[in-house]
Amino acid sequence: MNQSVKKTFQILEYIASNGNFVRLNDVAQALDLKKNTAHGFLDSLKELGYLEQDDISPRYKISGKIEDLYVSSFSLNDLRHELRPILEKISNLTNESSYLAIQMGSYYRYELKCEPNRAVKITLNTGKEYEMTTTAIGKCFLAYSEHLQRSIRKQYTTENFAVIEKEINIINQTGYALDIEAYEPDLNCVAMPIFIKKRPIAVLCVSGPSFRFKESQFIESLRIMDSLLKEHGKYHHKLNF
Repeated sequence: MNQSVKKTFQILEYIASNGNFVRLNDVAQALDLKKNTAHGFLDSLKELGYLEQDDISPRYKISGKIEDLYVSSFSLNDLRHELRPILEKISNLTNESSYLAIQMGSYYRYELKCEPNRAVKITLNTGKEYEMTTTAIGKCFLAYSEHLQRSIRKQYTTENFAVIEKEINIINQTGYALDIEAYEPDLNCVAMPIFIKKRPIAVLCVSGPSFRFKESQFIESLRIMDSLLKEHGKYHHKLNF
């Protein structure tokens, strides 16, 4: 076992379980560390933003950033089971294809799709990994992940990333993303992330041929998704029409 990793978590566990306002000496004595070694760990955690010091005393406390590491407990099987009927209703009410996607690191994957009984259909593969920047679903995941944004920034010029950054800001304001024939010619999509306890866990999407799936249909699709999720109650969104 890597001893530095072990000590880091032992320090966090000690602070959390001992009042969350501890001294350097407390940590050193509790974990049998030299004072300068304990200070190195504490200083690194503070620099990373996981610890902060009290305004009045030099005591250390765990910062709110630690909550970013929390992953809401949910089962992928439950997610599929619970949202399958919602996807069916979305497709029935919009007469367009609907999708459920989950993030997989720097990619995402379609978990469910539902197609309407129409002559013209949109078919995207489930189980295939898709990149983030060219689709409405990918942009939803990108908007809520600083790590993805930093990674993608390296692949673009400052000018080109500024365009992506502007779109990310719009997504954060409105709670949804659009793809107007960006990923595939003649295909438009609207997507919205869904959350458990402020953590994005998946994205719902409606897509259709551009000749019939236009702005008014985007808004109507979002209203339908909004209504169905409110009826379900477990999953939340940040739509702001």
